[in-house]
Amino acid sequence: MKQTQFLDVVSREEASRRFKEAVAWTALGSETVALANALYRVLGEDIAAPVDVPGFTRSNMDGFAVRAKDTFGASEEAPITLTLTGEHLGAGVVPEEAVTEGVATVIATGGVVPRGADAVVMIEDCDVEGSGVEGGALIVRRAVAPGANLAHAGSDIARGEVVLREGCTLSSRETGVLAALGLPEVRVVKKPRVTLFSTGDELLAPGAAPRDGFVFDSNSRILADAVREAGGQVFERGFLPDDEAHLSGALKDAIDDSDLLLLSGGTSKGAGDLSYRVLEKFGEIVVHGVALKPGKPIVLARAGDTPVVILPGFPTSAVFTFHEFVAPWIRARAGRMERGSPTKQARLARAVTSVKGRTEFDLVHLIDSDEDAGGKGGLVAYPLGKGSGSVTTFSRADGFYRIPSADERREAGESVEVTLLGDLHRPDLTVIGSHCTGLDLLLSDLRARG
Repeated sequence: MKQTQFLDVVSREEASRRFKEAVAWTALGSETVALANALYRVLGEDIAAPVDVPGFTRSNMDGFAVRAKDTFGASEEAPITLTLTGEHLGAGVVPEEAVTEGVATVIATGGVVPRGADAVVMIEDCDVEGSGVEGGALIVRRAVAPGANLAHAGSDIARGEVVLREGCTLSSRETGVLAALGLPEVRVVKKPRVTLFSTGDELLAPGAAPRDGFVFDSNSRILADAVREAGGQVFERGFLPDDEAHLSGALKDAIDDSDLLLLSGGTSKGAGDLSYRVLEKFGEIVVHGVALKPGKPIVLARAGDTPVVILPGFPTSAVFTFHEFVAPWIRARAGRMERGSPTKQARLARAVTSVKGRTEFDLVHLIDSDEDAGGKGGLVAYPLGKGSGSVTTFSRADGFYRIPSADERREAGESVEVTLLGDLHRPDLTVIGSHCTGLDLLLSDLRARG
């Protein structure tokens, strides 16, 4: 098959505009899930409390339910004596007797405060004479104010109060609130269903025996987990061979059950690149070729109402274009609010050249430097520069910066804004050079020592 050239390479901004016009970006509908399965899901409705929390006035201490004014003036030197009712109000016990003047009731933490009582005096501040049954004497050695050591009904959450709002991503803190309200299930935004294929006759599954000319498929793992990180539900369909009929059938079968078809490989214009050729026959290609480095040959398309994205086969290219075009779509459909990634200012350690006309992403290490002779300190960015075919580059980078399409060079010492890829761990010692097995042994030993 004759090799052809890209017909319509567009800018990153134009590609984003076309993709946003071609497919839906609003949140999907909601579904009900059990509270036990709601962690990290996006709330699909406002939650108004159906009950008071706590639902009754309860004790916050082990001690004695009293009328506060009956304890006024009590001290170590001049204790006050009250009469015990004989009830023992453990957690879950409903009081039967009211607390009246000069009377107290034994109560445990979490116990229901009986009628008439407006405070709890701690057990450490009292002594009991006799058996502690009805008619026993309680010696109070410290006065309490009204409301002391108790929580009133509704003091945490009042019935009817909106406690969580639509669009909130549920962490363990929010699921705990829902449990406190007694809710066994909750409405959440549906997760976008992403069907993932890898294409190519050269792919092997991890765990298979190595073969000459074959590579282990890392893209499927990277992309499947990236889909989950963005809030999607991924269906991994394995490898598709470079066979037009097989590829066409697999894509058509997957469309009805998917909110997005995501492929890796087959985007270039080489003789063996079939993915975009197959897609042209039953879908509409919105963009084929974006002025990016890495990631130029990405395909953004749709088949009916279903978006289809074909990412470049090289790992770094695939990851960059996924986060640039696919992850924002997944987050939008999953109801997640778009948040910019954290950034840091850094100085380039060395000059970097770029191809004019393409937005370029450069992955970097960030290193804390002492002040140099010019009085400059702070973060220094060391470009990794392994290329789009590297599997390890993305995993070892601290972040990346963009070189605009109009620029051809960035000078050493120039300040750049680095988008962080995760938590920034600043090393105490940095070694630059070729790989050294001796350093590997030392690093393993140091890590074992913490």
